[in-house]
Amino acid sequence: ILCGIKPDDEVLVPNLTFIAPVNAVRYLYAIPVFMDSCWETMGMDIDKVISFLKKECEFKNGFTYNKKTNRRVKAIIPVHILGHPVDMDPLIEICEKMNIDIIEDATESLGSSYKYRKTGSFGKLGCFSFNGNKIITTGGGGMIVTNDQKLAGRAKHLSTTAKTDPIEFIHDEIGYNYRLVNVLAALGVAQLEQIDKFVNIKRDNFDLYKSLLKNNEYFSFHEECDEVYSNFWMYPLIKNDKTKHSIKTLVKYFSSHDIQTRPIWRLMNSLPMFADFESFHCRVSEKMHESIIKIPCSTNLKRSEIEKVAEVINSIKE
Repeated sequence: ILCGIKPDDEVLVPNLTFIAPVNAVRYLYAIPVFMDSCWETMGMDIDKVISFLKKECEFKNGFTYNKKTNRRVKAIIPVHILGHPVDMDPLIEICEKMNIDIIEDATESLGSSYKYRKTGSFGKLGCFSFNGNKIITTGGGGMIVTNDQKLAGRAKHLSTTAKTDPIEFIHDEIGYNYRLVNVLAALGVAQLEQIDKFVNIKRDNFDLYKSLLKNNEYFSFHEECDEVYSNFWMYPLIKNDKTKHSIKTLVKYFSSHDIQTRPIWRLMNSLPMFADFESFHCRVSEKMHESIIKIPCSTNLKRSEIEKVAEVINSIKE
């Protein structure tokens, strides 16, 4: 809404993501176009995004249009998957040329950096989540950040039912009751004071996992790219082609050892309500979906617990 997205506008979104950003597109009856992922960042493959915009779209009258559908491509939502930043520089360059707004989904990457700049600070708007599973939490809710004072003011207006008078119940547009109450905001401020500590624990635990699995023939971890600092919100364990077990079988195997794991999300274009929308060469995201399992990653993990998880992983021989 803040970016002026209208029904039938197109918004580029990753095929491999949690469903929330795609739902946000559909709330406005806008059209998601699913972009592939890359192994380097786990987020959007920016080379494919650029290819889509240059080959499948045209720039006319100050906007970018999908040549196939003749719809305006108004925005893109890069998601910093599992805490690892997307390659933002080339994305910003192409979006500036083609007048496409960047709405940055940094909900998983609080504390992460790209080229010494914090995620959430690159787009026209950045979005954070304080859900209970995030690196800091208020129990729920989230935050929008922007450098545009007018956008910030309108965001606050919309999130407080678009009420225009302090006494009279006068509202000037459709609004939402999306406020984060003060007591939870105070909890978030206290949590935020510990963000560096939490990120350091996440990174130390990841290094311990790596050292315990360094000789494993069947599994590996995703590594952070150069000039990137990840909060390692979650640890994606990647099974290689030697591993014959499916992700579903592996989840059950870990569960039998009292270890909770999770598959990566279902691909957006595989969900029934999104199946008819355009996907652009999403082969890598398909492979990632078949190969990634998320293992325990809490900041409260004990060394002995990490060693137990690693021992179970090392017990898988095919």
